Amino acid sequence: MDIIKKLKDNKIFKENSLIESTIEKSWMGSPVYVKGTLIVKKLNINDCICEEYRSASDTIYKIKYLNVMTIDGMNPLELAAVYGLAPKTERFGKRRNQ
Repeated sequence: MDIIKKLKDNKIFKENSLIESTIEKSWMGSPVYVKGTLIVKKLNINDCICEEYRSASDTIYKIKYLNVMTIDGMNPLELAAVYGLAPKTERFGKRRNQ
C-alpha cells in the first residue's frame, strides 16, 4: 500500500489509470468474484472509486489499494522500481537471451 501511495504522490497513479482487481458480480442471484479491469475515477486516502472498463453498466466499485493487482498493466512494485521509487526487483537483473 505504501508503494501505491508513493505512485499517487508522484502523479504516476492518477485518475483515468487502468487497474486490475477482483470484483464481485451477480450471476443468477449469487455473488461471483472475477478479475476485472477498472478505470479510476477518484482517488481517496486508502481506496479508489472505479468503473469497469468497456462495460455498459454504470456500476461503481470501491477498491482498496491492497486489492490492486496491476496499474496500467504492471505490478505496482515493478512500476515504482521503474521510476526509482522502490528498490529494483529481480526482474531487472535478468539477462535477455537473444
